[in-house]
Amino acid sequence: MKVLITGGCGFIGSHVVERFYKEGHKIYIIDNLSTGNLENIKVKHKFYNFNIADKKCEEIFRANKFDIVIHLSAQVDIKTSLEHPYLDTKSNLLGLTNMLDLSSKYGVNKFIFASSAAVYGNTEKVPVTEETLSNPIAPYGMSKSVGEFYCKKWKEIYGLNTLVFRFSNVYGPRQGVSGEAGVISIFLKKAIRGENLVIFGNGKQTRDFIYVEDLVDGIYKASMCDKCSGVMNLSTNTEVSLNQLVDVLSKITKINKVIYKERKKGDILRSRLDNTKIKSELNWNTKYCFEDGIKNTYNWYLENSEKDKISKPEKNFRFKLVNLYKEHSSYIENIILFLIMLHVNLKLSFFNENILHDPIDYNLIYIGIMGLLYGRKHGIYATVYSLIIYITVFLNSGGDLIVFLYEPKHLIHVSMYLLVGVIAGYSIDKKNLEIYSHKLNISSLTQKYDFLKQIYNETRIVKEELESQIIDSEDSFGKIYNIVKKLDSLEKESVYNSSIGVIEEIMKTTKVSVYSINRSEKYLRLKAKSNVTEFDIPVSMKIKDYIEFSEVIDKQKIFINRKLDENIPMMIAPIVDNDTNKVIGVIIIHEVSFENLTLYYENLFKTLVNLISGALLKAYKYEQSINDKRYVKDTSILKTKEFNEVIEKIREKKDKFRMNSILIRVLDKENNYVKIDKMISKGIREEDYLGVGKDGYIYILLINTNCLDINIIIDRFKKKGILAKIISGECDNTAVEECAFTEKEYKI
Repeated sequence: MKVLITGGCGFIGSHVVERFYKEGHKIYIIDNLSTGNLENIKVKHKFYNFNIADKKCEEIFRANKFDIVIHLSAQVDIKTSLEHPYLDTKSNLLGLTNMLDLSSKYGVNKFIFASSAAVYGNTEKVPVTEETLSNPIAPYGMSKSVGEFYCKKWKEIYGLNTLVFRFSNVYGPRQGVSGEAGVISIFLKKAIRGENLVIFGNGKQTRDFIYVEDLVDGIYKASMCDKCSGVMNLSTNTEVSLNQLVDVLSKITKINKVIYKERKKGDILRSRLDNTKIKSELNWNTKYCFEDGIKNTYNWYLENSEKDKISKPEKNFRFKLVNLYKEHSSYIENIILFLIMLHVNLKLSFFNENILHDPIDYNLIYIGIMGLLYGRKHGIYATVYSLIIYITVFLNSGGDLIVFLYEPKHLIHVSMYLLVGVIAGYSIDKKNLEIYSHKLNISSLTQKYDFLKQIYNETRIVKEELESQIIDSEDSFGKIYNIVKKLDSLEKESVYNSSIGVIEEIMKTTKVSVYSINRSEKYLRLKAKSNVTEFDIPVSMKIKDYIEFSEVIDKQKIFINRKLDENIPMMIAPIVDNDTNKVIGVIIIHEVSFENLTLYYENLFKTLVNLISGALLKAYKYEQSINDKRYVKDTSILKTKEFNEVIEKIREKKDKFRMNSILIRVLDKENNYVKIDKMISKGIREEDYLGVGKDGYIYILLINTNCLDINIIIDRFKKKGILAKIISGECDNTAVEECAFTEKEYKI
């Protein structure tokens, strides 16, 4: 199956990915890597690096048709939810609703939502069951509680099979140090580093710690259970205090010191989740005791902390200096150039006392260079530095600061510096802004292109796989062959019966019917239909009253209800006799799911119609070739054996398709078969049967006859001098007489 895991690069998600991959499923991951790490994933998968609330997610759903969605992506830090509730709500609810919407829209079979014990809040009574009212004390728990409500309503409104897991405190390898559930990882890392452990409170507060592998096992089993839905606690149903946690850690590694601080406001005192429901419904149980789970987690942290130490680069002075220059190069270059210009101006003033009145002002060049290179900000800096140079040279030449402020020529110099600095800086800033804007557009288009290219490649791979299944796969051919082989019969009633099941199975639909055309070519008579509730269709239809049927019969082409008119069938196909080039019946598909409205589906229907037509024509020709063996000479009356076989086929049709039939006995002891045949055959339809019973009487088998019309038929026979009586059927208040046809053999 195709499994999408949101947040699949995170702590829990990476373990879920590994389990589903080991079980042989195709893995797809959506993760923005805000807390996840691609290095956690070591198995084959498809990865999409963006937010779960992104509109691009729809392209992923459309291209892949997921069977299961496991929604683990969330903001899980309770501290963050308290400090930034808006961000917590945005992260945990917008993404969820997007995933729910796309899952229902694209036919996901199972949606699993990761909730939390935080929805219960501070409960007085433990263990808490799924029926305990939610009373979260932090925005994180509130968002999870609202998320559960969304899942519930999506099931009620859209029919999406949703399951909510309320996780207790999960721990294990790859866990970070943020959030309440990270207390074990925090303690382990501090213990490995030789740091003090800090407990807020007296350490008697308890948590229901569950090892990540046990949690993943519960998720996997639930995903394979179609009936599992609603809300379930996923926990160990065991309380472990923080003091007990320290005791277990002290048996594994040396604990430096435990420091007790004031209890945090709103901290939950006791937490224990009842897991009776998941145990009974999934036959699930924990495999790891707390001590073994802690040992496994400690070993992982120990191994990875050693890797971190080895992999840290050795930062020497030169390395720091290079980094410092890269970060502040523009400021450093501006100051260096300022010092150079100051030195040059002071040197020149030594040889030329009137340098300030020189027509070439090198400070203007300096200001222009800095403004054009680094923009308005550094142009202003260069202007200030140039003023410092100008004033310094002026004072060094014997000038007075008071005089400087009152002489207009100095004001002109200052104005020129400011003007050059602002203009040069503004022009380059504008240019840089345009370049940056173009880069953003290019980057955005590149991302869109890369994304669409990725979706295209995935779609192409799926297309090639499907083509391979259709063209090369022996299993696919074998499956279709086994289904179509059901049509391999020389009895036309058997072919009619089998055609319904064949179309239902191959075309993935539940509402199919087959009609034959009567001799006058004016009516359609129902021969077989799907056995589903609320599928009542007429047993007889006048062709000219239905434009669609008339066009199908006249043009001998398949009709497709492209306008999706709910009052007419979705597909109608003619059954054509190639020898006479006449339509002898029609095959109708009344309902089709929207995703099957494709050219492939239409072509598949054409192929099936041809197969069914061929099977029916073969059965008709066979019956015609043995008419003298099946029928009483010079009549259309079936002999006893053949009539018994027909009745058995009709009985099967009644049981399978709920199609009513009635058996009538002709009360004529003369047994003049030729005479009776001439009198009766014109008064019944061609799909009805005449036959000789074991007692020598002639019987009439009326197919799909309305019980309200049966008296009319009997009166019609009576006017012709033929007495008849109902022997069996489903008409109310009908007396069933004893005759040679026993109830066991012939009750229709």
